[in-house]
Amino acid sequence: MASKTQKTEYIRERKKATSGKKRKAASRTKGTTKSAKVLFKD
Repeated sequence: MASKTQKTEYIRERKKATSGKKRKAASRTKGTTKSAKVLFKD
């Protein structure tokens, strides 16, 4: 059986990985480069 510390550390690790899931997915699909419209004010 895992110790309390191991459990806690695992929970924190998973929380960190899953937090911001939508933002991470969006940056994977859309990318983080600004559009030409934003960069050059067209």
